[in-house]
Amino acid sequence: MLKKLSQFIDSPYSSQQTYKKDKKSLNESFDFLALIRAWKEIAGAKLSEHTIPLKNQNGVLIILSNHSAFANELSYMELALKKKIVDKFPNLEKSILSIKFIVDSTHFNQQYSQFIAPIEKKASQLLHPYSPEFRRLKKEAEEFFIDLDDLEVKEKMISLYIQSFKK
Repeated sequence: MLKKLSQFIDSPYSSQQTYKKDKKSLNESFDFLALIRAWKEIAGAKLSEHTIPLKNQNGVLIILSNHSAFANELSYMELALKKKIVDKFPNLEKSILSIKFIVDSTHFNQQYSQFIAPIEKKASQLLHPYSPEFRRLKKEAEEFFIDLDDLEVKEKMISLYIQSFKK
């Protein structure tokens, strides 16, 4: 077959159209990890321990569960879940038409340990400002950085010092 020469030459019109398409798809793109991170807020503390969003495919959000009881309970809450998801992520309104729940404990444990456990571990490592350990570290840091004159730099260095000793 013969091809037209215009197929091989980039015209300014075609590149602008491609740029507009890329820009539109970039604006409409969605970070699925944001949904996973917000899942505890959307599904609730108890249900989020046993369920996790897996993928959004052809307008169907697939939720993975480690037990059929939790999948069944969430299936009754489908409309409420969709509303909470859309409230949190308005750009998903047209891309989530339904929610499907699947049960696979092995796959769930793998996904949970990969995505949720690091988030929870990081949150549990935060020291409370009134805890004895935090106060001890802050006192040590203040003594260590006593020679710094700039208050802003001093506060940042104290904060870094405290963060470096967390377990």
